[in-house]
Amino acid sequence: MQGDIIDAVVKSVDQQCAIVDPFVGSGTILTEALIRGLDFTGIDINPLAVLVCQAKAAIDDGVDIEGAARHVVETYRLDITETIDVNFPGLEKWFDQPAAIALSRLRRSIASLQDVDGRKVMWTLLAETIRVCSNSRTSTYKLHKRADTDKTGGAVIPTFEENVRRALKRIAEYRFLIVNRPTPPGVQVFCGDVRNVVLESDTGKHRLLITSPPYGDNRTTIPYGQFSYLALRWIDARDLPQATPGLISTSHTTDTASLGGSLKDVAQKAAMVRGVSPTLDKFLASDRSDRPEGTRKVAAFMFDFVDGLRNLRDTFSGKAHWVITTGNRTANGQQVPFDDICSEMLSHLGARPIAAVKRKLPTKRMPSKNSMGAMITAETTLVAEFA
Repeated sequence: MQGDIIDAVVKSVDQQCAIVDPFVGSGTILTEALIRGLDFTGIDINPLAVLVCQAKAAIDDGVDIEGAARHVVETYRLDITETIDVNFPGLEKWFDQPAAIALSRLRRSIASLQDVDGRKVMWTLLAETIRVCSNSRTSTYKLHKRADTDKTGGAVIPTFEENVRRALKRIAEYRFLIVNRPTPPGVQVFCGDVRNVVLESDTGKHRLLITSPPYGDNRTTIPYGQFSYLALRWIDARDLPQATPGLISTSHTTDTASLGGSLKDVAQKAAMVRGVSPTLDKFLASDRSDRPEGTRKVAAFMFDFVDGLRNLRDTFSGKAHWVITTGNRTANGQQVPFDDICSEMLSHLGARPIAAVKRKLPTKRMPSKNSMGAMITAETTLVAEFA
């Protein structure tokens, strides 16, 4: 769907387009841009997301991934050292000793690669191996210890090798897709906060901002920081964004630094966000919950979110199309109408709404309900134009 929207916008404007995704995540929009040969700028506060996107850009640029994989596999197969190369709070909780030894061998093998792009691709495969083989459950984004009967630490090496095989297959398929692409696009991915990131303001191309932002603060929706924490503690720091150390001091640091992650000055933020969206004003005023913290989190998130949108608009002040996919989560037993709120925020910033496309989510990792209430089962894609 997002690729179709990119095609429609590119066809409708009379100049070359460049894609911007300020919540780049795992790089779905990046891939759509690369396939079409469009320059791309991505932003994310999560260092692992940035690494994954850098690895995708390296693959597009022709990194010798087969050679990198061969070097890593051959190197760790000769490594008989039983030292554990990392140390962080909770290491023994999240990794049994055999798993930690095997991961250390993989870590040393990847670190010995001379090619930085090859290392970045290999680190993403290590991250997926850690997700599967740590003692944290794979059924949730939060860090939750597995039952002893569910541990898979002994399968580190087979899991990594299977990840390599799958990656090589996907990379071959991707490179076939772009074989006739006339010129490779430019790619920039920044690890930073959308509220204050500084980007190039004028590229001479029509800006198409297309993204799916978080639907609320990470700690009460999807804690991507927790999800990434264990992998980031194993990856060599030289291949991670410079901001990484300050974002992984604890498993909660990245989520706290994300939109709505802090309730500091929340009363002031709630007052300052008034008037931006009539729907948000109504939601905040109508709260009758006996759990006011939930409403305060909504207010904090919305303040931070519109602050980020305002920073982006100030950076890209010319003509542009913005495409934002949103979902309506539940807070304190009430559905937060984020689709309407987001549309009104865009209008407040001077955009002209063009379309709103609603659809049911075809797949989801979470059930339609949990103990906190209804979960997100539909999404709305908003299309707006700045003159």
